[in-house]
Amino acid sequence: MTVTKQISLEDQVKKLALDEGAALVGICSVDSIKDKDFSDANFLLPGAQSIVSIAINMDDETVKKYLSKEDYLGLCHEEGHMTRNLLRIGDKIKELFEEKGFRAFRCNINFNYRNVNNTSKAVIPALKNLIDLIDKEKDPNILLTQKEVKTRDRILKMVSSGFKRSPMRLVPNFSHRCAAVASGLGRVGWSGNVITEKYGARVLFGSILTDAKLNADKPLEINPCVNCKLCEKSCQGGLFAKDETKTIKIADVEETIAKRNNYGYCIAICSGMAGQNKFKEWSTWSPFRLDVDRLPLDDSITEYVQNMYVKALEKGGKEAENVLRLIENTFLGRNDKPAEDFRPTCGFCQLVCGPDIKSKKESHELIVNSGCIE
Repeated sequence: MTVTKQISLEDQVKKLALDEGAALVGICSVDSIKDKDFSDANFLLPGAQSIVSIAINMDDETVKKYLSKEDYLGLCHEEGHMTRNLLRIGDKIKELFEEKGFRAFRCNINFNYRNVNNTSKAVIPALKNLIDLIDKEKDPNILLTQKEVKTRDRILKMVSSGFKRSPMRLVPNFSHRCAAVASGLGRVGWSGNVITEKYGARVLFGSILTDAKLNADKPLEINPCVNCKLCEKSCQGGLFAKDETKTIKIADVEETIAKRNNYGYCIAICSGMAGQNKFKEWSTWSPFRLDVDRLPLDDSITEYVQNMYVKALEKGGKEAENVLRLIENTFLGRNDKPAEDFRPTCGFCQLVCGPDIKSKKESHELIVNSGCIE
């Protein structure tokens, strides 16, 4: 008589993830990371017991071309397709749990926030109308009617007031990084990005929540971060304090990372509104400067950044379109958008962190030696 070995649900999930294209997969318990609001799975799936964390790695050559400012759209498309694949794999895992009689929830990837007011979505058509009016006004062959001028001024006032109420720190519906750490996929490095053993920080994560009680994997014992701090040296904004540290804990794993300065520094640079700040020898991929010489070195950066967006709207054209894209992503998310619509302009603190120290050093050299995008 032939005895067939039964495959555990954990192994079925992991095999499915890897067969569908995931580079890494692990499992953690909901309880291990529910101490933080942004990583409590019960917010999205009440009664959740376990989390499946999956990751897809970026193509190193595509990243190098992006860092060297040789090719911009390559990485845009890469991240877009990676997101599509993470969602597709997540849906497959969700279906497997449901076939087994369990409830499951596939989380969205990025730009999915708890503290974004859904009623604010109404601002998007208003923004489009505003940009259209501003662009028309700048056309020497078009004269706005009195009604159009009043509409432009009214919307601009409303939008300016809205920016002043916008939070500088957005809280995700679910933290994929916390799940990745608890599931053994990586550890938090100096920059706050999750560093994996095989791919460095060049990965995107996805999460699937379920009420199935699964055997959890253990977090990595050794942190792959080598504390080279090239992430801090690659940050144009100045988000990371150079020598100050802070301690965080995820799934009982304690990490010492760089202390953050005001998140306004990151938003100003990574949103594509200012391609330079700390370093004048090189820039990010952002073509916009908006008369920025040096961002304020205190908490007035918050108001400064909010005003930057108003100035960008007033300029019209590509600067205004960039603000619209940012607002659309923040309020509507990017999960349902075409892959080619992804438009990262920085992310150097993550992308510089390749799989080994040699790669990290080479990547940093590519960043600082490739000059400015004007």
